[in-house]
Amino acid sequence: MSARVIKPDFITDNECYINCPNKRTAYEWHLNDRNDFALKKAKKFRLQYQKLYVARHWLVTVLLRLNTTVNDLVYAIRKGYLDDINMLADPTVWEGIIEDLKTASAEDEPMYILRAYTRSQTFSKQINSDMAKDTYHELKLYCTPLNCNVLARTQDGIQAFVAILFHPKLDKYLSKGNFNVYRGSIIDNASVLEGYENGSIIITTTFLSTSKDLAVAEVFADPDSKQTNQISLLCEYNIHNYRRTALEMKPISNKPYEEEVLIYPYVPFQIRSFNRKIMEQTGNERIEVVLEEIDDDKMNDNSEDISMDSLH
Repeated sequence: MSARVIKPDFITDNECYINCPNKRTAYEWHLNDRNDFALKKAKKFRLQYQKLYVARHWLVTVLLRLNTTVNDLVYAIRKGYLDDINMLADPTVWEGIIEDLKTASAEDEPMYILRAYTRSQTFSKQINSDMAKDTYHELKLYCTPLNCNVLARTQDGIQAFVAILFHPKLDKYLSKGNFNVYRGSIIDNASVLEGYENGSIIITTTFLSTSKDLAVAEVFADPDSKQTNQISLLCEYNIHNYRRTALEMKPISNKPYEEEVLIYPYVPFQIRSFNRKIMEQTGNERIEVVLEEIDDDKMNDNSEDISMDSLH
């Protein structure tokens, strides 16, 4: 098979009909607002995905065709999302990803979607970049697919991908108990972290690849000594599994020694520590953040409640 060729009338990411900055670094966190609107909407998102797989009476399922299958979701990813992605830059990798999706569809097995995700950073970066943009446009700019080409182009496919990872067949990979994981990355501009401080509550807007091994995360947080503008970012996540928080990727990954744990989107964390320093060896800035997962039932609920209708 051949990789999909980019369409000449490809819709650009920056086309949005309401106040959207043309240049903004999509990031993996969304800062909660004063009225906890983001927290409440994130909880609603999680419930929507969980309800896709709630058992229904067989007659309701047949008459209303409410049975969600992996095949349906894979179709939405391929036709509603991947068809608009330029695969020419890395055709061999994309062919493997497409084959994983076909296998997932044919065998009704969501594990192959995880395998596609971990096959290379080509797919995972694309998914997470678009997911972060979608969350920003929906929660910050209050966009809808009707007035925003960013959402119109990516929302259906991204939602289908997230829905697959809520499939009950993946429950055997869910993390359990309390433990810490680490994530290292490089950012070019500290402005993407404006407003983040001790006590701030954030929501994950993407799938976050983390490791139980600090040394693995340090590799990804190691800046280029020749690029003094690069900022080393090392995050420690204290996981409590109050919800469907993370997946143990070691049994699936082709790099089991990395001890990867994949944190779900729409999970709330509170920043317990936010520190900056200068790295002695390179002179680059280093930001170290400790975040702790928080329970929906223990969060401050004194703010004005938001009705479910207003969250649509």
